[in-house]
Amino acid sequence: MRLLDVVAICAVLGGCAASAPEVRARLGQEYIGKNVDALVMKWGPPTSSFRMNSGQSSYVWQLATEMGVSMDRNGNGSAKTYACKVNVVASPTGVIEQLNTEDANAGNGLLGMAGVYGSMCADRLGMKPQG
Repeated sequence: MRLLDVVAICAVLGGCAASAPEVRARLGQEYIGKNVDALVMKWGPPTSSFRMNSGQSSYVWQLATEMGVSMDRNGNGSAKTYACKVNVVASPTGVIEQLNTEDANAGNGLLGMAGVYGSMCADRLGMKPQG
């Protein structure tokens, strides 16, 4: 099957991977209320962590990074970095209270900007769109 056919099928089906809001909602449903150790077991140690004055802890996992390079018709280039970061706030006992993602559409070009490829986090986590 040609690449263009695959892209067309993905566009018709609403994307090959879930959108950023869908990833956030599904991760929240799966992990809020559980101990942060569940994420450590799944993704390894966080990229960074911080103990807040309230006793809560903040954790960040950077799960994927991709750089896109584009050129305009004058030959001027620009680079942009896309990342999947998962930010978690846990109680003093380690229970996840908040979960959010810093996420961008995966892929470059018009189809990437339109979200046809889904989000970086969905791509990294293998999440397909629901519905």
